[in-house]
Amino acid sequence: MDIKPNMHQYDSYRNHVKSRLVNEVVELQHRVSQLQQSSSRNRDVIISVYQKMIDQKQHFMRDWKMADRAAR
Repeated sequence: MDIKPNMHQYDSYRNHVKSRLVNEVVELQHRVSQLQQSSSRNRDVIISVYQKMIDQKQHFMRDWKMADRAAR
């Protein structure tokens, strides 16, 4: 019995993950922009955490060749 995987199915998952990651990066970048303009007491810590999250997501997308829209 020869079972071949449906590559279109994997492409669909890949596109879904890519889309989700791109949206998350854009949202985090927007939050960073808002925080940079605020006078919140912990803004530097929060910005640092968001930047790390952005970097991790972008690194993942680069590793999996999904980085075409992951630029800052």
